[in-house]
Amino acid sequence: MSESRAAEAWGGAEEFVALSSALSGFSVTELEKTGMAGEYAEFVAARVGTGPCRALRAGLAGLSHDPDSADAAVGELSAGLAEEPLALARSLTHLWYTGCWPGPPGSAPTVVSARAYAEGLVWRALGGHAPGTGRPGFGSWSEAPEGAAR
Repeated sequence: MSESRAAEAWGGAEEFVALSSALSGFSVTELEKTGMAGEYAEFVAARVGTGPCRALRAGLAGLSHDPDSADAAVGELSAGLAEEPLALARSLTHLWYTGCWPGPPGSAPTVVSARAYAEGLVWRALGGHAPGTGRPGFGSWSEAPEGAAR
């Protein structure tokens, strides 16, 4: 798929990342640091086409893209979107957190790439690395995770 299809679907890389920020609760900077935005924008546009992407963009147009107000945005989103864009919003959020595209009900998820798995937001939310991908250092298992109660 060409980058022009992803740009047509999402209105550009900046808009895709801002939309993803509103859905995920992570800042634009945090999403950009994963290095996955371009690959995800292209993957999703190829999977679902430009129509559903545009419908999701239109539905999110009036919402705040500030991760600090993500809870309010999610409530507005589920109240204001038709089923197809809402399903796409859920799938896109799932993709950012896990590196997997959930696919239609009853089908197995598609892992976008090994890198997508490693860069999944779920690992950042947990304060760690995907199993087998990080280098915490020898003996790091003996230390409590940062922020853990002692």
